[in-house]
Amino acid sequence: MAKIEFKCKKCRKEFDCETGRIEFGSILNFEKDLICPNCGKRKINELELTELGQTQISELYFQNR
Repeated sequence: MAKIEFKCKKCRKEFDCETGRIEFGSILNFEKDLICPNCGKRKINELELTELGQTQISELYFQNR
């Protein structure tokens, strides 16, 4: 299970989210729902990857290659 850091575009809060399995493609697909602690369930286009989140995704990508 992957835990990735996101930032909600609506409330601007940074948070960690359990994403489950990640499918890498032109768009990232997450097995589990992405849930902001303030705003609730969010779509991927309603979130941003933080700098840490980008590093986490990169590490997972290269581990699974």
